[in-house]
Amino acid sequence: MTYRKNWFDYLLWAVYAGLCVMLLAYVGNSLYAFHIGESLAALGTFLPFPVLLCLYPAIRQSGQAVRKKYQFSGHFCAITESLVVSVAFVFGTLLRIRNGLVMASIHESGYTFQSGDYYELAKVRTGGGGFSFPHGIDDLFVNCLRVVLSFLGNSVSAACLFQVFLQVAAMVFAYLAVRKAAGRFAACTVLLTLAFSDSFNRDVGVIAPKCLLTVLFLLGLYLVISFVKASLAGRLVYGGLPGAFLLGAFLGFLCYLEAGCAVLFLFLAGLFTGKPVAGKGNMHPAGRLLIVIAGGLAGFFGAIAEDASLSGVVFYQGLQWWADTFFSPDMGRMRLLEVIFCHDYLLFEALLLMASFVVFEFIKKGREQDFSLWFLPCILVTPAFLMDFSVAGFGTIVLFFWSAMAGLGMKNAIFGGQAEFVREKIEEINASVKTEDLEAPAQEKSRFIENPLPLPKKHVKRTMDYDYEIAEEDMHYDVETAAEDDFEE
Repeated sequence: MTYRKNWFDYLLWAVYAGLCVMLLAYVGNSLYAFHIGESLAALGTFLPFPVLLCLYPAIRQSGQAVRKKYQFSGHFCAITESLVVSVAFVFGTLLRIRNGLVMASIHESGYTFQSGDYYELAKVRTGGGGFSFPHGIDDLFVNCLRVVLSFLGNSVSAACLFQVFLQVAAMVFAYLAVRKAAGRFAACTVLLTLAFSDSFNRDVGVIAPKCLLTVLFLLGLYLVISFVKASLAGRLVYGGLPGAFLLGAFLGFLCYLEAGCAVLFLFLAGLFTGKPVAGKGNMHPAGRLLIVIAGGLAGFFGAIAEDASLSGVVFYQGLQWWADTFFSPDMGRMRLLEVIFCHDYLLFEALLLMASFVVFEFIKKGREQDFSLWFLPCILVTPAFLMDFSVAGFGTIVLFFWSAMAGLGMKNAIFGGQAEFVREKIEEINASVKTEDLEAPAQEKSRFIENPLPLPKKHVKRTMDYDYEIAEEDMHYDVETAAEDDFEE
């Protein structure tokens, strides 16, 4: 999807560029201190920037040189994409199953693993289903895990298997959402990052609602992107009033589970900045946006009312609880640097370098680009990179957004300058045509194209004759027979 650049994008670009500078400096400092030493850690703060200034033009020029020399067909790109997706899902799933079995064996040996309260609360016990959290994403996770344990039995292995399923589902929705919004290259980048990042894999052994929240968030993102594309294409069902209201209701429910999911509403800006299909649609984008917001309010307050009813309190008390949960300062749930796990600095250094390519591409691009819609959501979730105050945990969502920006940065650096490339090709063709006209002879040229096929040979009339001549008196061909001759002898 491409979007029209506006004045607000320049402000977001400046903020995004500042974030890239700060994060590159922080990760560079941490990387240098971890792998080399604390004594010259300040050197690592500045080291990423000369690398960036050398790497970006090298990748851009290399991409243009390869495109000039080789032509890649759509079939080749589809085969490559299928290979990357297969490798990511197969080996990513096997890696998660292995990590889950390791964590299950550690717990069974007597070690109490992180966030074990959710597993204990979800156990199926005789005489009742056990205690659950009274509200929100915690209660939803415990009930979902209890359903799994009721089929597979009370075991940490079953709980870890549920976490594996949630992570694979998150990878599916992440790939589909980015594929629809930014193309196959960025989608493959996101998929590979989520499949093999230790910061995401380790959540298999952490029995907590974080993976469930990630799945629901990415599902909501996929639905929003699909709605924007359907609206721009003029589809009257999902892109019209029914789809807008149902989408808003689902987003409102997600905001009830986690207030940070309100970031998903920002992607509806694509209704205004996206390129509509000519002659499609009969509703103004503002009308669709208002319907989505109305559905969001209905879904949010409906979830609050249902929660209050089940808890036996009035609606105002349920709303007050929700506000106290998400907006009251609670230092006890703050998570510091949860996104980077096991000192996974090399991965994040590579992601931030590639994501910084967007800063340069924004200047080079014209009025249309494919990454402006991601600026504001990425900016708003980035504070969770350092300090995460969310209830379930926004660390994986931060990793997703920056990997998406990294994929967009690499895509535009490698495949950017397409207009210049086409213009150069046209100029080369025009120059070759002019050269042939100057070298052509001055005589009048034939109006017809020379036939490349072989022509038939011209027929030559020939006179037949014989080598042996017979005298005229010997030329007797009639043989007389008697009337009574019966030809028996």
